[in-house]
Formats: sequence, C-alpha cells, structure tokens
Amino acid sequence: MASKVKVADKLKKEMQDMILKNMKPGDKLPTESELCIRFNASRTSVREALQALRSSGILEKKGGGTYVTDTFDECLISPLMAMLQLNLTEAGDLLEIRRILETETAGLAARRATEEDIRQLENIVWMMQKPDITLEEFIGLDVKFHMAVAQASGNSGLQILIKNITSALEKVYPRYCTLEIAENSAIPLEREIVQAICQHDYETAKQKMARHLLESGLNAGIDGQEEDIQSGAE
Repeated sequence: MASKVKVADKLKKEMQDMILKNMKPGDKLPTESELCIRFNASRTSVREALQALRSSGILEKKGGGTYVTDTFDECLISPLMAMLQLNLTEAGDLLEIRRILETETAGLAARRATEEDIRQLENIVWMMQKPDITLEEFIGLDVKFHMAVAQASGNSGLQILIKNITSALEKVYPRYCTLEIAENSAIPLEREIVQAICQHDYETAKQKMARHLLESGLNAGIDGQEEDIQSGAE
C-alpha cells in the first residue's frame, strides 16, 4: 500500500512539473494513453494523478478531454500555491521562508515608509480591533497588513514574493488561527510593528515582526518555533 501511494505521489509531482513548465491555462493535456507512455505508468495510476490535479483545481474535464484550468494562471505566477495544494511542500516551510523575508521587510518599511503608508497600516490595525470582528474578517485584514508592510518597504521584488507566499498560506490560515490567538498575540504585536515603523525604528520593527511570525508558527504547531522564540529572547 505504501509503495502504491509513493508511486501515485511521484506521478502527480511529475505531471504537475510538466504543467508548470510546459503548459498554460486552457491547454489540453495529452490523452491517458499518451500520458501512460510518457511517464511509463499504468492507466490506473495516471487516472489517480489526473483526479488529484482536478481536485486541486489545476485541471478540469471539458468535452472529451482534460484541460489546464483558466484560473491556473495564479498558480503559474505562484508555484508555491500549487506546491502547497499538492502537498509538495509544508505550511511550516513557507512560514519559515515568510519569516526570513518579512523580518527584513519590516526593517526596510521602518526606514522608507511614507505618511500614507503609516496611515494605511494604522487603519488596518484599527479595523482589526472592532468588537464584532469575525475570523474571516481578521484573516483578510491580516493579509492586507502584511502586504501593506511589504509595500512600505519600497521593494517591488519583496512585494511579489510576499504576495505569493501569503496567497498560498491564506488557504490554511483557518486551520490554526482563532480569534483568541488574534486578540492575544497577532494584533498586539502588529500594533507594535506599526509603532516601530511610525518611529522609523529599523531594529525594533524587525524584532517585532520576527516575534509575530515565530508565534504564528508556534500557534500552527510547527516544530522548532518554540526553540527559536526562546533563543530570540536571550
């Protein structure tokens, strides 16, 4: 059984790589027979891989064939999203990448933020604190907050990278984020991040963002985050 699962996962990854590298939205896939030959796989394995890709929203059946979905352009822009959907990477890996990128981004924001950037950040955090906020509303505002910090950094490359990672992680936020966590951890730290950016305090902005994302990882149950928090406090 384990061997069968590994074969199916391997084939799914190979087919996904083919789509990412060689195809675009709306393209028709080769027939099942052609895929069997191309990947040296059984028809059953090919069908299982195709079904997994359809379940992920990457492929769809139309008429007599299978096509790359018209909305797959987002996954082509952000391969991280496709990788997360297909379980080819873990949310914890993306959280670590996010922490590395956004820690420095917060520092750059502290150096470069305009008055308009700061007003936008303050407004987002203010809206997070309304008494009847829902989890869905908080998650939406949290995404806007991190993108606003990236914008304030003045680095367009960082904005693209952070947008891709955030878009991928947004799908799994409800699994580990609660309103209690938002009120007791995320929002207070995001207030402190905004304060540091407002004061153009490079080091404090980095420290607060690192702490915020480390705690996010800990709340998500990611191994190693607690040790990182403890070492960062020393």
